[in-house]
Amino acid sequence: MTSYTASSLTSGATYTFKVKARSAAGLGADSSEVSIIAAVKPTAPLNLANNAAITASGTIGLTWSAPSSNGGSTVIDYQISSKTGGAAYSVLATGITVTSYTASSLTPGATYTFKVTARNAVGLGADSSEVSIMADKLPT
Repeated sequence: MTSYTASSLTSGATYTFKVKARSAAGLGADSSEVSIIAAVKPTAPLNLANNAAITASGTIGLTWSAPSSNGGSTVIDYQISSKTGGAAYSVLATGITVTSYTASSLTPGATYTFKVTARNAVGLGADSSEVSIMADKLPT
């Protein structure tokens, strides 16, 4: 075997690895060392904003930028959470693989507050800043 996956590491900690080969004659010399930092959760997505190009009744378009740090592991997807009024946040959508989303079937004229969270192999990172947007209410 010429590969190994280390598990149960502490996120953010630095680990140094080296390898030795073993034969019938015994252990060989050490390989050169390599140091890595175990992955952590990503930072918050940036610049969450209203995508004003979305103008259908009961819809809100969102755009954002990728986090400034993926935590050492590629961002897999994003989670969108929303609330209206004094309600608690609830997850609106998961598995979003692009940096935009259109929320539909919303109450026209109601104001919704959104936040976005990035996910990598370690888990969900920090929430973006919030943005409050009124769902479009087009004349009938």
